[in-house]
Amino acid sequence: MGLGLFLLLVLALIRYSVFRITENFYEVDPGRFYRSAQLTPEELEEFIDRYKIRTVISLRGAPEGAFWYKPQVELLARKHVQFNALWWTAEHVPAKSELVAYLDLLKNAEYPILIHCRTGSDRTSAATAIYAIEKMGETNEEAIQQHMSFRYWHVPLFKPAMTALVRAYRGDNWVRSEYDICNSELRPFAAPEDCPK
Repeated sequence: MGLGLFLLLVLALIRYSVFRITENFYEVDPGRFYRSAQLTPEELEEFIDRYKIRTVISLRGAPEGAFWYKPQVELLARKHVQFNALWWTAEHVPAKSELVAYLDLLKNAEYPILIHCRTGSDRTSAATAIYAIEKMGETNEEAIQQHMSFRYWHVPLFKPAMTALVRAYRGDNWVRSEYDICNSELRPFAAPEDCPK
């Protein structure tokens, strides 16, 4: 087996496993926006205290039966940190309602914000890139280069929908008035059930 094939196999195993490699924690916009993988309660509490986090956004939804959900929600309640759950998947572009909900949080949530998914690599990379476009003045390509790289364990080959979302993104007003996951640009990255033929 060649080295390239071996690395792809290792990355695939990591991608589809239930564990994560690192905390994948990064300060994106100092004092305002942070990103990470799913943190343990101890890790999450440490970052809340260190960075004064006031809002946590999970892109994993709110699966009450998941092992991580109850400890996270209980910790955030104890620390008086707002919890927001959005249902994004790394395999497909998010529904319009989910993207609008995210943009509403960027406008109205209490900062600093910490955003996470399971590994902090795909959904979190796309959401961070959108934040960078909206709040830091980055272009789409700058945001892709800065926030969607292997540095964060993001491999576009594995999750092309996330890069397609950021590349297509044209701002808050566009999302609210024109965003359509079934248009020719995004349809290849939409869930089949969302765009029936």
